[in-house]
Amino acid sequence: MEMVPEAEGTTQIPDGAEPAVAADAPPSPAELRARRWMIIGGSIAGLLLVGLIVLLVFLSISAYQATEAGVIPSPSNMVVGLLRDAAIIFVAFETLIIGLLLIILMLQIQSLTVLLRDEIGPMLEAANETVRTVRGTTKFVSHNVVSPVMKWSGTVAGVRRVFSEIGKLRRKDDGA
Repeated sequence: MEMVPEAEGTTQIPDGAEPAVAADAPPSPAELRARRWMIIGGSIAGLLLVGLIVLLVFLSISAYQATEAGVIPSPSNMVVGLLRDAAIIFVAFETLIIGLLLIILMLQIQSLTVLLRDEIGPMLEAANETVRTVRGTTKFVSHNVVSPVMKWSGTVAGVRRVFSEIGKLRRKDDGA
């Protein structure tokens, strides 16, 4: 395994390996809250699914017993009825889950809005303040440093040009 050369104050990382992010850092409150909701939601969904299966088994057993007693005309009608009832229960359960997920989504959007307002808003204000400070500094430097230097440079260039023209006139007078 080839090692990346060690820079001053750093540790060596194997070639092609990603540096480890603080693995021992505690999870944020948002991560803990998301994990908690996932565990609670998964547990509830699992319990409801087990309950649905137990209910179907119970209904199947009672339907079979009723068919044996001659109360219900045919087992095929009973199976179709059970499947229809199971589908209705499943759709109702799915609607309930979708409603709960929509509520969770609304809560997450609300927490995102709070995050944007409380944490990112002040950061943007600080960035705007920094931009205003830089803009003011630039105007100050432009007005007090760059403009006088440009004026002096223009004046010196003009004086040099005048002296060079005077020098050309003298050579012309001396040569004629």
